[in-house]
Formats: sequence, structure tokens, C-alpha cells
Amino acid sequence: MVFHQCTDRPRKRTKIVATIGPASDRPEILRRMILAGMDVARLNFSHGSPESHAAVISTLRRLSEELDVPVAILGDLRGPRIRVGEVAEGQIQLASGQSIVLTPETVVGNAQRISVSFPGLADDLQPGNRLLIDDGDVVLQVQRITPERDIHCVVLEGGSIASRRGINLPGIRVSLPALTEKDKEDVLFAVEQGIDFLALSFVQCVEDVRALKRLLQERGSDIPVIAKIEKKGALDDLDAIVHEAYGVMVARGDLALEMSFQEVPIAQKHIIARCRAAAVPVITATQMLESMIERDHPTRAEATDVANAVFDGTDALMLSGETALGRYPAESVATMATIATRAEAAWLTGEVARPPELPPPGDVDATIARLGHIAACDLKASAIVTYTQSGSTARRLCRHRPPAPILALTPSPVTQRRLMLSWGVTPLICSPLHDLTRVSTKALEEAQRCQLVRRDDVIVVLAGTPLGVPGTTNLLKVERVTEHGSGSS
Repeated sequence: MVFHQCTDRPRKRTKIVATIGPASDRPEILRRMILAGMDVARLNFSHGSPESHAAVISTLRRLSEELDVPVAILGDLRGPRIRVGEVAEGQIQLASGQSIVLTPETVVGNAQRISVSFPGLADDLQPGNRLLIDDGDVVLQVQRITPERDIHCVVLEGGSIASRRGINLPGIRVSLPALTEKDKEDVLFAVEQGIDFLALSFVQCVEDVRALKRLLQERGSDIPVIAKIEKKGALDDLDAIVHEAYGVMVARGDLALEMSFQEVPIAQKHIIARCRAAAVPVITATQMLESMIERDHPTRAEATDVANAVFDGTDALMLSGETALGRYPAESVATMATIATRAEAAWLTGEVARPPELPPPGDVDATIARLGHIAACDLKASAIVTYTQSGSTARRLCRHRPPAPILALTPSPVTQRRLMLSWGVTPLICSPLHDLTRVSTKALEEAQRCQLVRRDDVIVVLAGTPLGVPGTTNLLKVERVTEHGSGSS
């Protein structure tokens, strides 16, 4: 499929990732979401079946072709989640101050004793550790551990526990493998389906990312890995993870259980800044427009949250329950696009302060990208156009957040879809180009076709020689639009 993607969709710079679920898996809803501004469709492998996911993938690809809009697909692996077992009558009630035992044995749980899904949990705990059940609704504290690996706890904060609810262990490194057997099956499914990104849940250290990359390599695939930062260990190893992963997700839900809630906004800014400096795409996720699950408009706080993520410099914003389960999936996408577009305008025009300029890089490709940004600002260019095989030039360029739109010309549909996660980049398919003159001509043609330039406007062109070889960006050229074509400046 070949997409040219100059459409009537919102001309926002920040990308939108929307989770597909029962509320949004119908073709007519997916169509509306794409037109409203969805750039990446997220499939949550914690739910649904391979058959249902395959059906959504097929529908998305058909709609993308019909609408002439590329839509990337992100598969989100469930990861090594620790859960309680089955409980009597589906739910039990715990009172603050009472005692309860967590056991590796398979039992039907009651208010005195419940199973845990990870038999080795006792080996990772010690007295005084806290356990959060069902997103922190119930809090336990470890008192002692028996030789039989029974974990005796006291209830610090009581409440109800339903079967199969998750357990969080704030600040504790758990000796679970990065990938479960289900994850490995889902990876194979993703490879077979040609999914564009894989998100790795509960990353504890950089080695977890490497484990997934090794598995993909064994399957003959180079699907980019998105590392979800939701564990304290991942924050401690952030620089190495950013270097190893293709992209990062600020998974604020579980991250908030790992630290004090007041620390999450600071962590968000820290993660985004590290990713931007490294030219690594970053997604900000969780409860961004949560109230729109039930209502057709956001709260003021939610609108502010979305805008502040844009001001922080996020590449993408993510919707979860809003589009997977909510009553207004397409409206949620449209609302997020509207807020992001207004925030971008305020940022780009100086109504609010821009993030600090990045320091000069130490390699040729990144230097050319930085100079392209500087030239576009100094000359008030109407567009920056890059010819790219792998997408790396566009990613290096967009980290500077230039005011001019970025058009990325590429002969690769895979690269086109992967760039749907990068801020400010409009990726366009073109036939392979073999000489620099043709690159300049094509750059001008596409800028005009997208209605980004008028007569006497300037565009900045970035490319590399030899053409078509990744990692060789070494050319910056300025073109001025004339009545009959372009003329080099």
C-alpha cells in the first residue's frame, strides 16, 4: 500500500495513540477515529484473542488504504503481571488491621488466605515490604515469611479484592522473566501480522528490552520496541533503556503505584526530556481524558494535563479506556487533537516558553539535522523536507521542535508507518530517488501538493550521499519557490 497523506485531518504536530477495544473495533468507528486524528492504533494483548486482533488489523489496513492515511499499529504485551488467584464468590472483603496469608498453593481464596500467581514471590520479599492490590485499593505489609513460602501480612488499608486482581510491589525488583509464555506467543503473532511497534510492559532494566529484541531477531524481525516506564528500576536505568529502545512510554498508571503520586509529574518531565535529547519518540499515557469514558467533553484538569504533556515535549499522547471502552471514542480523539493543536500554537508562537535548546550533537547526521532546524528558523522556512530511508534524519530533526512542518519522503512503507510516532513529521511515500537534483525537485513538489508553500517561500532540504543509504545525512540545501519551479539559494 502506498499512502501520500496530505488530507483534511487535523494538522497537529503531536501524534495520537488510541487503544482499540469493544467500543471502537467496528469499521465505522475506526474510520471516524482516523479522520479525527488517530496516528497509531494500540492493541492491548492483555485482552482479546489473536482472532479479534487480526480482524482489527485487517480493518485498519483497509481503512488506511481507502482514506489514503497511514496508521501504525502498536501491540502492547501483557508482561509478567503478578495476580491474586480465584477468591470465593468472586470477591472478598478485607478490614484494616486484620491478618492474611498469601500462598503459592492453589486455593480458593478467602479473607484469611489467598493464592498468588508467582510461586517465587516470597523470595523477593522481606518483612516491612508493602504490596498494593488492585491499583492500590488494598494495601498489605509483609510481617513474616515461612519456609513453605507463605507470606504473612497485615492489612494496612482494607477494601474488596476480586479474583485475578493485580499486585504491585513498589520499589521491589521481582525475579520474573521479562517475557511470559503468553508474551512470546503474542510476539510471534505480531511478527506474522507485520505490526509496527511492540510495547514491553513492566520493564525493570535495560536487559529486559534486550531480551525482547533478541527474541524478535530470532524470529527474523526488527519490530521497534517501546519500553514502558512503570517500575522504579526502569527509572533508575533510564539512560540505558532510552539508548536501547526505539521509543519509550510514560506509563503513569503503574508508575504512580511505584512512587508518591506527587512525584509522577516530575518523573514525566524527566523521562520526556531524556527521550527528546536522545531523539527517541516518547508517548505520554494513562487517564489523559478519563472522564470522556462517560462524558462527551473533558474536565479542565484533563485539558490542562494534555496541554502540559505537549509543553513538556512529548511526541505522542495516548488514549486507553477513553477509546477502548468509552462512549465517545472518536470524540475523545478529536478532543485530544484540538487541545494538542492549541498547545502547539501557544508553544510555537511564544505564548508559553519553549523547552530549552538542545546542546550541539557530536555526530554528522545529528549536526545536519540541528543546522536544518536553525536554517528553517532563521529563514522562516515554510517546510523542512528530508529524504530518508530509515527515518533517523526525521527523528533527529523533530527533537528540536522546529516551527516549520517536517515532510519525510521515504520509499519505505515500513519507515512511513514508524514515523507516525514522531512529533511534527508527515511521512510521505515516494519512489526511490537517485540524484540530489531529483530530491530537491521532489521536495518542492510535495511541499506544494500539501499546500505548505507559496511563491517566494523558502524550504530547507536535508538528504545524504550516497542516496538511499541509512545514516549518511550530510547535505543541507535551501530552495526558494518561484513561479516556474525552484531555485537554489
